Amino acid sequence: MAKPRLTRPPKADATPERAPFAVQVTLDVQPLMEIVSRHVSLSRSARAGLRKDFLLALGHPPQVTTIAEPGAPALEVLSTEEAAQLVGVSRPYLVKQIELGRIPLHQKVGNQRRLLKRDVLAWQIRERRSQAAAFTKLAGELDTELFGS
Repeated sequence: MAKPRLTRPPKADATPERAPFAVQVTLDVQPLMEIVSRHVSLSRSARAGLRKDFLLALGHPPQVTTIAEPGAPALEVLSTEEAAQLVGVSRPYLVKQIELGRIPLHQKVGNQRRLLKRDVLAWQIRERRSQAAAFTKLAGELDTELFGS
């Protein structure tokens, strides 16, 4: 299975000030589709539906996330609710990630936590890479189990 690809948009879009860059993680489901096709005869519509399900399971369509460059002056601060909505997870799950030290806590105001947007997005990228590696390993194990090779 193809490894995630990181791409940058062309510099023509950049403004003279420090322009943000985009990170796009793309996973190829074709190798998994080929494994399934070796064992199951699928109609065209079933094949399209299965491909769509794999893409949805992987969090596609890919989301392009803009991250400010390290020297950018303004750092956007988010509440845990805003951060959870940004990356598409529940607030309790995000709070657990903070407590486990996977997402750095920017500041605590009373009992409310504040996070830097760049830290939340960096965590999301790390999680996507981890998920892609686990998915690749699973596909390899499935292939080995089915074909014994």
